Amino acid sequence: MTFVETVIGNDLFVLFLAVVVGMGIGRLSAGGIKLGVAGPLFAGLVLGHLGLSVPGAYSTLTLALFVAAVGLIAAQDIKSTIATYGLHFIALGAIMTTVALGGTYVWTQYLFSDASTPLIMGSFSGALTSSPGLGSAVEALPEAARSEYQIGHSVGYVVGVLLIVMFQQLYPAVADLDLGAEKERFADDVGSTGSDETADASASGGVEADGSGVTFSVMGYALVIAVGGIVGSIPIPMGSFGTPSLGTTGGVLIAALGLGYLGRVGPVTTRMDTSILSEIRAFTLAMFLAVVGLDAGAGFLETISQYGVQIVAAAALNSLLAIAAGLVVTRFVWKMDWISAAGGITGGHTDTKGLAAAIDATGADEVGAGYGGTYPFALLFMVIYAKVLVMLVPLVV
Repeated sequence: MTFVETVIGNDLFVLFLAVVVGMGIGRLSAGGIKLGVAGPLFAGLVLGHLGLSVPGAYSTLTLALFVAAVGLIAAQDIKSTIATYGLHFIALGAIMTTVALGGTYVWTQYLFSDASTPLIMGSFSGALTSSPGLGSAVEALPEAARSEYQIGHSVGYVVGVLLIVMFQQLYPAVADLDLGAEKERFADDVGSTGSDETADASASGGVEADGSGVTFSVMGYALVIAVGGIVGSIPIPMGSFGTPSLGTTGGVLIAALGLGYLGRVGPVTTRMDTSILSEIRAFTLAMFLAVVGLDAGAGFLETISQYGVQIVAAAALNSLLAIAAGLVVTRFVWKMDWISAAGGITGGHTDTKGLAAAIDATGADEVGAGYGGTYPFALLFMVIYAKVLVMLVPLVV
């Protein structure tokens, strides 16, 4: 094996090459618009297409580290955010997934009726990047249709990720949003962060309400991820719709929001300096998106050339319709501030990469509170609707 082959085969080199190149791309500006955090994702796609790869375990690890930081930062606002927008977030999860369900039915029956039905159906769970939705559909499908559904999901997943990330990066610039004013609206609408009782209790233990009393707790951070792993693995009984779980994203996020809000579990501190957490969040985010790109880039163009552009179009339509529906109801019907709306839209799209892009574009970690309020409900609707779609659409392979 030559030196070059050894280097290319080094997983750490590949990962951080994608991070370095991607962050460089993200800094480039065109008309005042930057890719920002989407840079490592696109760099990973290119490197993955060229044959470079990293172990699959990197995805779970970097995702858990990133989501834990997001949740711990957003924990201070979770109570006030849910109190202000709780029912709206539940409705948003239902609206966005319902729109995608209706769209997928139309594509299979009319717009792309000459294509393989399971292939187009796969764009439903793929475009909204829902692995539990994939599992629910595969469980309900006959054996002969499962393979094509999984292919449709895989292609749709990449399309959905790219669209929600680009939307979150570009919309504030295209809509000429005053992000400073949006943050002020968030503060006015949601109110002060955390309860006085929690702040007092934390301060008495040496931890200020904003986490400034403790710079960083390795034990607390590890506890959040460990508890999140347990929470994410708990099966949710849903009768004939199966027993989905929240997975890594949902489990770690809920654990981080809950434990971060409490501030302390016995002798273990779970509220930390937000400036430290923000740096951890930025670093792990770049790694996570690079891994996603490397994984998705392998064989993506070959799959499209083999199965046609119809699956790409179906996935793009599903993703864009869901995003548009979320944008209309949050901004124009409910008049939400953009910080809450951005989190809710990514939660309704069930996409952690979109959450990362939203945080990067707004510069507000509080986006995570809206995501956490919407994501669990959108996930449950995806699980149900994946089976409903199988029941509604006649299968033509």
